[in-house]
Amino acid sequence: MGTTTLLDGGMGQELIRRGAPRSAELWSAWAMLEDPELVATVHADYASAGADVLTTNSYATFVDRLRPHGLADRAEELTRLAGSLARDAADAAGRDVRVAGSLPPLRHSYNPSPDAAYAQLHDEYLQMVGYLAGHVDLFVCETMGACSEARAAADAARTSGKPVWVSFTLQGGDGQGLLDGTPFNEACSAADADAFLLNCSPPEQISEALPLLRQATNLPIGAYANAFHGMPVGWRGRDGSPLPEARTDLGADPYTRVVMQWLDMGADIVGGCCEIGPEHIARIRQALDA
Repeated sequence: MGTTTLLDGGMGQELIRRGAPRSAELWSAWAMLEDPELVATVHADYASAGADVLTTNSYATFVDRLRPHGLADRAEELTRLAGSLARDAADAAGRDVRVAGSLPPLRHSYNPSPDAAYAQLHDEYLQMVGYLAGHVDLFVCETMGACSEARAAADAARTSGKPVWVSFTLQGGDGQGLLDGTPFNEACSAADADAFLLNCSPPEQISEALPLLRQATNLPIGAYANAFHGMPVGWRGRDGSPLPEARTDLGADPYTRVVMQWLDMGADIVGGCCEIGPEHIARIRQALDA
């Protein structure tokens, strides 16, 4: 890729830090319903911090996530809004900032066994791709724990004609591959992507796994960690489980030091996930530009 691409940080936890309800059930979708201007402000802050890519706040706006709250009929509206808010912030940045359309796990995060077949997942992802495609420059299929789900998301995203990134989570696994046991080389062969990343996992675990991902593919790779403390294995926030607390040892400086180590390991794309905020991204930007 030549130069390092800097992603933004997390959205859902940043919204909570700024006053959104501390609930994992609707999570980041709450702000799309009640305070979309707050989402716009967070996007703008990431752009000001120096992010090259803003990620749409569509992680929790899909039908299966909204249905238990009687909001399934608003999935299209909220997903399209997520795309337009990120697009507007990118266009207002005064420099080249791209928008990544977030395609999340559709049957719980950190889930090695989605209870839906490839065809059903693919159809549901196609809907999200259709809602977002007009606003985004690329798609990121993120926090993927199962190879079948990653493949369904990537194949759906590919229909847009835009670049596709696939990002795997290690949270709750052994870090040697996907949560469903698929080795990285097999997962990278199965998912039709232009880059592969690791996300929403402890930075220490990503540091151990990133060299394995580098060996598994010749495509660009990247990483964006979370700063959760003690997330239980099998955690499912959509079922009402409390959100884990944030770590206190991953401020902007220590996190940036880890990110710079990832670059030495061959990472081309870096940023942050849950509990990594604009101050972290600003510090990484400073380090990259030094």
